[in-house]
Amino acid sequence: MNKREDIKHRINSLGISIHWLADKLQIKQNQLIYFLENDSTFDDELYDAINSAIESYQFELAFDFNTTDPDLFDEDKLTNGIGERIRTFAKRKFNTLKALAHALNISPQQLQQYISKNREPGSKILIRFMKAGCDINWLLGNSESIESYKIYKLELEVKELQAKISKISHIVNSIK
Repeated sequence: MNKREDIKHRINSLGISIHWLADKLQIKQNQLIYFLENDSTFDDELYDAINSAIESYQFELAFDFNTTDPDLFDEDKLTNGIGERIRTFAKRKFNTLKALAHALNISPQQLQQYISKNREPGSKILIRFMKAGCDINWLLGNSESIESYKIYKLELEVKELQAKISKISHIVNSIK
């Protein structure tokens, strides 16, 4: 899956409105659609910008007022999210699914079973997710607590500061 397909998949699986995403990126909706449909216009900078907007999406109240039927109780929409949320958590906290499986002390194949909805995580696995830093309310019901939001924001700040320290260290080393 290339970057453009990855972004389109994430937009669809998370139910992100193209209108919201275009507003977040400060571009017109038809421009965003054009970017998402044409490989030649999809570069790393656009990928990073869209990825950043998608990451911020789950912490914003994003209603799409253009739809008339939100399907709030559509069973497919309620059940299809745990796999994507596991993927999001793995990427956010551990960078890979394999690293998450290792942290949970399960095999990558077992983790894949949860992602593909062939199995549902039981209480023991949910406790392992919680110990690994995952908000179980968010994982199961897509409603994250304010504490998880604060932790996520702090983790982002730490990553940004680490990147800045790395740049400073590189500059200092190049001066020597």
